[in-house]
Amino acid sequence: MMSAPMSAVDADRGGAPVSHRPLGILAALPQELGDLLEAMRAEAGVRTITHGQRDYHLGTVHGAPCVVTLARVGKVAAAATVSALIHAFDVEAIVFTGVAGGVGAEVRVGDIVVADALLQHDLDASPLFPRFEVPLLGVSHFSADAALAGQLAAACERFVAEEGAASAARFGTREPRVHRGLIISGDQFVASAEGVRALRDALPNALAVEMEGAAIAQVCHEYGVPCAVVRTISDTADDHAPASFVSFLTEIAGTYSNAILTRFLQARGSRV
Repeated sequence: MMSAPMSAVDADRGGAPVSHRPLGILAALPQELGDLLEAMRAEAGVRTITHGQRDYHLGTVHGAPCVVTLARVGKVAAAATVSALIHAFDVEAIVFTGVAGGVGAEVRVGDIVVADALLQHDLDASPLFPRFEVPLLGVSHFSADAALAGQLAAACERFVAEEGAASAARFGTREPRVHRGLIISGDQFVASAEGVRALRDALPNALAVEMEGAAIAQVCHEYGVPCAVVRTISDTADDHAPASFVSFLTEIAGTYSNAILTRFLQARGSRV
């Protein structure tokens, strides 16, 4: 258990104060973090703190101080984890990485989506409030931080330019494309053509569907903390989604996360 907030603590074993607050990095599942923790251990060592039944790993990776953890699956788990990152670890910003189902007509397996905005597709308090609107906030769409999302998208574009063709050949997918737009979240694994059609009808601008991002964005919105979300498309959320998701998660997700986060953190670390 933690006895006090971390408040701008650095990531080495001595715990010396630094002037730069850490970045919070999280994913729902271990495979979605790739080799990030191994890279952190190799660079400067890792200090692990257990808080709220989660392990938070403090370290420096690619020159950037970070707190890395697993949010686990679903909106409640994600919101609880992000709240701890903000209040117990004093992170200056949040980045979520992982996989998602493709919803947009132009989005294919292997593509990458960086959120400009996020929305909970399963939130409906009508007729008291408009569908999708968070009661008492008056908001349905939560914007990602423009600067942070731009940096993340730039890292994705560099990955595609430098490794996209090789990755496509290795994994038997098309060369990945980077999309920017709306990601939607709900406490359900969408796995039917009917479910995809319903989402497209209700939210025609949605590019991808997952289970955590909008909850993270809402917490960050309420506390004024910048956030960004990147998702690699593992399936098209239809009847083939369960098999496609498991295969992609095991074989590809870590490779993509490694490549994207390495480029993102290297650029961020150079500014620290």
